[in-house]
Amino acid sequence: MAKTENAKQPFYKNIWIWFVVTVVAAFGITFFVMDDSSELEALEEKNTSLQEENKALEEKVNLLEGENSGLEETVLTLEEENSYLVSDNELLYSDITYLVEYVGELEAALNEAYEIIESYEANN
Repeated sequence: MAKTENAKQPFYKNIWIWFVVTVVAAFGITFFVMDDSSELEALEEKNTSLQEENKALEEKVNLLEGENSGLEETVLTLEEENSYLVSDNELLYSDITYLVEYVGELEAALNEAYEIIESYEANN
């Protein structure tokens, strides 16, 4: 019987093995959780900075939209003025065309008058 009393127990029945395994697992889990919490804090900080950057960009977008609406009004005004100028240019072109035709008629009448004067002088 002495032999059976001194027989070794299987290693998984030894309490010290389970104690060491438990302590190592506890440290491993603690390290894993702490590592995740530091990553989580870094991600939260990055999220906060991105939210602030997003707010700043939204403000810029709002300012640009206001500027854009002002520019759209300016463009509409300029298009209207351009329409008036095109109309005025068309009227001026037609007036110039009429004047060119009138000057041509005056030149023809003047040439005819010179011919009449020259023939009158030649007859006298």
